[in-house]
Formats: sequence, C-alpha cells, structure tokens
Amino acid sequence: MEKNLNQLIKLSQKFGQNPDYIIAGGGNSSYKDQDKMWVKASGTSMANIDENGFVCLDREKMQVLSQKEYSNDATTREQEVKQDLHNAILFPEGKRPSVEASMHEVIQYAFIMHTHPTLVNGVLCANDSKEVIASMFGDDVVYVPYTDPGYVLFKEVVRALNKYKEEKGKEAQIIFLENHGVFVGADTCEEIEDIYAEIDEKLKSASKTNPLENNSSDNQELSSIASQISLGDGTDTVYKVVDNSDLVSFFVKDELSFSKVSIPFTPDNIVYCKSKYLYLKEDGSDINERIESFKSLAGYYPKVVAIEGKGLVCIEENMNSAQIVLDVYKDMMKVSFLSESFGGPRPMTQEQIDFIDNWEVENYRRKISKQSK
Repeated sequence: MEKNLNQLIKLSQKFGQNPDYIIAGGGNSSYKDQDKMWVKASGTSMANIDENGFVCLDREKMQVLSQKEYSNDATTREQEVKQDLHNAILFPEGKRPSVEASMHEVIQYAFIMHTHPTLVNGVLCANDSKEVIASMFGDDVVYVPYTDPGYVLFKEVVRALNKYKEEKGKEAQIIFLENHGVFVGADTCEEIEDIYAEIDEKLKSASKTNPLENNSSDNQELSSIASQISLGDGTDTVYKVVDNSDLVSFFVKDELSFSKVSIPFTPDNIVYCKSKYLYLKEDGSDINERIESFKSLAGYYPKVVAIEGKGLVCIEENMNSAQIVLDVYKDMMKVSFLSESFGGPRPMTQEQIDFIDNWEVENYRRKISKQSK
C-alpha cells in the first residue's frame, strides 16, 4: 500500500507543478484498493502534496452515495451528501475529501487523475466541444455535458459510465466534463501519463492557434494605477499583482476583446476570481469610486480589474492569493484564445454561475486554499 500511495504522491506532484494542468488547489487524485480509497483533501495543492494531503475513505461506506435517495432541494441534498461522505472518512480527522471523491469511487481503476488542462478546456469551453471531442476520440471516451458539480454531476457520470460499459464491454478510462476538465483512470501511474500525453498530442494537432507569449514587462504606469487602489471596507492592507503580457494586452485593448473573458468558463474561475470582473477606461474617473460602485452592484470587491490598454490588476488579502487570482484569470484568457479554434468561447450560464457562487463546498475550498500561503 505504501508503495502505491508514494506513486500517487509523485504523480500528483508532477501534474500539480505544471500550470498547464493544475493551478492552486484545483484538480484531484486518488488511489484505491479493494477496501479503501485515498483521495486528495479539498483545497489542498497538489504541487507539494504529501501523505498528509490525502483523506482515506471506507469504500463500503461510499456505496451509500450511489444507492441512497436524497432530497430534491439542492441545498438540503448537498448537506446530506456531505454528511454521508464525512461518515466514510477513516482518517485523518479535520479534513474533507475532495468534493469529487464520489466520482473517483465509481471510476473502476486503481489510480485516478483529474485535472483542468488549459488545452483541454480550450476545447471543452468552446461552442463545438462535443463534436470536436467525438471527431478526435470517437467513442473511446465519455463526454458529459455541463452539470452542476456535486451529487448531480456524480449521478450523471455514473449514468454515462454505465452506458459506456454496456456498449463497449469495458470500463471508460477518459471522461471529459464540459466547461470543467478531464478524469483519467488506469491501474498504473505510467499509463495515466501516457493517456494524458496522447490527449495533448491530439488536441495540439487540432488547434489552429496558440496562446500569446506570456511575457509581462515592468510597467510603471500600471503599477502606479494599482497603487491608487484602496478598499473602503476598513481593510488595512490589500495585495495587488499586475500584468501587461501580450496575452493580457490582447484582451484588454478594448471592451469587445474583454467581453470574451468577462464571464467565467469553469467552476475554478469562480472559486478563485469570483464571477464578475471590473473593466476600466481611462476617462478621468476616480478608480476607487468605480470599485465602490462595482461592490454596490456585485456585493463584493473585484478581484480582477482590467485597465483598458494597460493590463490587469489582481487584488486579494495576501500576496499568494493575489498571484493565484492572476494565474487563474490568465489561464481563463488562454482558454478563450484557444476556443476560437473550436467554434469560439462558450462561458458558463448565469444559472450555472449562481450555483457555484452559493455552494458551500466551493466556499470551503476557497477558504482552505487561501490558508496555503
């Protein structure tokens, strides 16, 4: 068992340290034997994960998630599911398993790696995603249309996996989740790496464009604008990072360009950057007045402020969190850029956004991620 867990740790670190696959506390991984499953703890970063970053679950107790009838009320249902998931924890106490632990349980391979690759989401967040995946992978993969994360998505994945097994006579190894990411399962870590390499190769060959160079330069004007920002809620210190790379400049050159990154594509975009972003023209208006106006409408201060023709300013309560906001938002820009090869960007709907904004599970993940400074 120790050997397999060590292999999972190394695999998790490898993917977690590559921002093309995972940023901050995103993604999750697992190993299971006949009786137990070790799955990444919610909000834990895979980049430096060790054995303490996993929660061990009783697989027999996990079966209730597939068998039990839960409430039709979304809030009540998710609380019931969270409790049943908690009841399956063997150790350690004080940590939550990944919200997607139930999906790791039903994918019938020893090792599972779930990531949010930029290249993959460039397809999965595009208008023609389903057709593109079918043309490249045929019926060798499972494609799941966007479904609210949690129990509802779990049940949809179970349905899709059962259908695949009935038709193919074997278990699916690749599950694409629309506007979300991909699950890959195998009985060895080496095979998981091989499958991901194959996915990358196919998608790169189909992409007509590549994200612009990620070369931010020192911009005193943008830094000066950022230094003027203060929040009117009594916060003594806010941390800001700025960026004016070619990628950012492409999307902040005018409002039309910014409209393509003005709505989140995936749940992680919302978890780390929230769902609304402030776009500012240099029209002589006071930047802090605009920020306060944004707060009165959105209910929160912006984490992402785009300055037309200048760049991005990302705001958070500590420097690490501010950098994560920038990293996630730039990844969102890359996804939008890549999606142009596959029918153009398809952001989340307002209903989908509202679910994530109000979901306690994701608020918990955001909180835990911020504690990892």
